[in-house]
Amino acid sequence: MRLRSVLTSIMTLLGITVSVPQANAAVSDDWAFAFNNHLAPIAGFTLMDPTHQWSKFGGASGQVRSPGTGRYEVLFPKTSGKRGIVHVTAAGPQPSWCQVPGWKMANDGLHVFVDCYKHGGTPANNQFSVLFTESSGPVPPSADLHSYVFSDALGNVIHDFSSAGPSIVVGQSSTGVYKVHIPLSGANDHGGNYQVTAVGSKPARCKIQSRDWSPNGQFAVVACFDGSSKPFDTAWTLSYNRQRPVVGEYGPPRLFGHVWVTLGLPPLANFNSVGATNTVSFGAGQYLVTFPKVGMKEDHVQVTAIGKGPDYCGLSNLWFTFDNGGVVRNVECYDATGVLAKNDSFVAYTSRF
Repeated sequence: MRLRSVLTSIMTLLGITVSVPQANAAVSDDWAFAFNNHLAPIAGFTLMDPTHQWSKFGGASGQVRSPGTGRYEVLFPKTSGKRGIVHVTAAGPQPSWCQVPGWKMANDGLHVFVDCYKHGGTPANNQFSVLFTESSGPVPPSADLHSYVFSDALGNVIHDFSSAGPSIVVGQSSTGVYKVHIPLSGANDHGGNYQVTAVGSKPARCKIQSRDWSPNGQFAVVACFDGSSKPFDTAWTLSYNRQRPVVGEYGPPRLFGHVWVTLGLPPLANFNSVGATNTVSFGAGQYLVTFPKVGMKEDHVQVTAIGKGPDYCGLSNLWFTFDNGGVVRNVECYDATGVLAKNDSFVAYTSRF
């Protein structure tokens, strides 16, 4: 109980709003995703793009309101959860990012708060994709894997889940840098897809600095930066999915894919649920990513940068479906000055089907 009290105090000081459970009892699996297509502040809750949102128990019911520039509150009225995580990816033609000050349960559903910033850390109106997922165990052993963790700014695990069973280990190594170990067996390779989101009320963004693997599991280094691209301590969420959709569900969804956007497209990190080959067209900081034969609305995309330094990635536009494929045009990456720059990323696509 004392540890829970300490974590709650830390989150309060950091300006994080999130429901912390009073016990470790199992909860029902649930998930929801949406795309906020509204830019200007909105006084009351308004339905988000119905063709790019879905929830496990509520269909296309996600709504959003905006009390001010760059501030959004997303409502998933049929979604519930106390130990899940949230991811968000900014979408727009200018260098920007979005983060999550927190989320909470209320009588009318799950509320997710999203703050968006233009490069430099000034609040800015932005479109974005957002998802919530929560899972519980135990899960029978299988080749596919789903794991997530919510860490505070000091590297303390607030809650986590792994379909492999063992708890995820997190430790802070320096300002804004955190080492993550996901204990696994039989996954000694580069397969899988990571997503990371900064959590907190001060401008911050997070990425995967590096990744590694061994017979003992998967290893990742999370690096976080402030609005001026300097290393910064902040809370964050991380998910790792291997042959699973980004929402983590065993299925449906059964139409999904994920790819590590890097030269050579490592095959085990280039997964398509129907066996097709995902493709990437490389440009100067712009990447056209296609997921053949799995494209079907309602659908969703998340993006996370990987590499050293404060470079970050997002979406330049809303993705679309074409010829039964999901098309992301484009993933765009920016350097510390806000200029398009070559950078690797993890991209995850899922349909609701």
